[in-house]
Amino acid sequence: MSRPLFVAAWFSPWSERARFALDHHRIDYREEAYVPMLGEPLLRLRTRVFRGPVTVPVLLHDGHVFRDSVEIARYTDRLGKGTPLFPASAEAEVTRYVELATGIMEASRALSVSRMARDERLQFENLPPSVPAPLRPVFARMGTRFMTRKYRLDARDLEQDRATIRRGLERLRTDLRGRDTLLPDFTFADIAVAVSLTMLRPVEHPVLPLGPGMRAAFTEPGLAEEFGDLLTWRDKLYAERRSMQGAAGPAAA
Repeated sequence: MSRPLFVAAWFSPWSERARFALDHHRIDYREEAYVPMLGEPLLRLRTRVFRGPVTVPVLLHDGHVFRDSVEIARYTDRLGKGTPLFPASAEAEVTRYVELATGIMEASRALSVSRMARDERLQFENLPPSVPAPLRPVFARMGTRFMTRKYRLDARDLEQDRATIRRGLERLRTDLRGRDTLLPDFTFADIAVAVSLTMLRPVEHPVLPLGPGMRAAFTEPGLAEEFGDLLTWRDKLYAERRSMQGAAGPAAA
């Protein structure tokens, strides 16, 4: 069996939740860093997606292409050694929490990219070390504009996005009620929700070595303070469940 190739953006929550699943199942994979805009031509060639949006994470393995974090996580259940992340008895519940977490992440992405667009320091930190110093200002601005266009973020209502996040967090607070996991057993629901909370305030864990600029971009101060109990739950889950196998970073390869 060949070694899977995981193409991911190191700072992306979508990539992190797939990486979390790969590491949960102790899968031996190689990670290749994806740089928005610059890496798109090769990604299209690899995935055979020549029109429309193309995104990471992507997992390439034995002639198969998995183009979505949930699809990748489902595949890890078939490939790996850990306890199932999508148990048949809890399929509907896991799906419901994944959808809730995805909604939080999509709304949070609009807020974080908006912050990056206003702060060149944040844009620079988003670039890999391989970009030459004279070109970094140009690529930083181009990258932010690229993300804004790709996800149509300039058309979003940021206050409505904050309201969407708050509703999701209130639902999670009600459902957790002091529990360690959302369902009786640890599942991908916990991974999806814990990762979504990294966009409220980034987790402090070696697998996500964000610098101060990226931490600022992914922090929503008011909501982080209001829902500090959820962040405490997230931090505990990362401390207990997050393997050190897949340490991300701008130079991951």
